[in-house]
Amino acid sequence: MYFQMKNYVSVREPEGFLVFQLEDLMRYSGPRGLIASGLTMKLLSRAFSDLSPHEPPMRNEIYVLSSFPGSDVVDGIELVTRAVTRGRYILDPDKAPAYAPPSPAGGYMYFEIGYRNKCFAYTLSPKIFDKQWFEAVAAKQEGCKTEAEHAEYLAYKYSVLGKLIASSDPFLKIEPCSLDRRFSSSESDS
Repeated sequence: MYFQMKNYVSVREPEGFLVFQLEDLMRYSGPRGLIASGLTMKLLSRAFSDLSPHEPPMRNEIYVLSSFPGSDVVDGIELVTRAVTRGRYILDPDKAPAYAPPSPAGGYMYFEIGYRNKCFAYTLSPKIFDKQWFEAVAAKQEGCKTEAEHAEYLAYKYSVLGKLIASSDPFLKIEPCSLDRRFSSSESDS
C-alpha cells in the first residue's frame, strides 16, 4: 500500500474545469511562499474532498474564513477560488480556537471552508507548525544577514514543504461548522 500524494486541486466554472498544481502556487508566490503553497494545496485539497467528494466544487461558490493573515496563503486561496476579490473571504484571527497553532504573521493556523450547504473547520497540526517553524519564520522570513543564512532558511522551508505535502493528515482537527453569517451579506458571482 502506498500513500497517494495529490499535488493539485480542481475547481469548476460554467465553461469547464480548472486544475491548479502545487507548482502553480509555488510560481505565483515565489520562494518566499514555499510553505504557504503547500499549506494552501493541502487545505484546499482536503476541503474540496470533504465538501464536494464526487466532483470539483464550483469556483464561485467557495467561501473561506481564515484566522491566518499570511499574504502568500491569501494569494494562493485567491488564485484557486477568487474568494478574496469576489467577497467570499473573511480574515478573522479571533475566530480560531485556543488549541490552534499561533502564526508568526499574527493569527492562527485555522481555516473554515464552505461550499453550498456545508462547512468544515480545519486546524493545522502543531507537529508541522511547531515552535521551530514559528521561530524560523519570525526570525528569517523578512530577511537574513547573509546569503548562507538565507540558503539555509530556504532549505528549511523546503523541508517543511516536503513534510507538509508528504503528510497524509497535516490537521490537528477537522470538524463541521456553520458558514459564518458575515457571508450572507456578500454577493456570489454566479
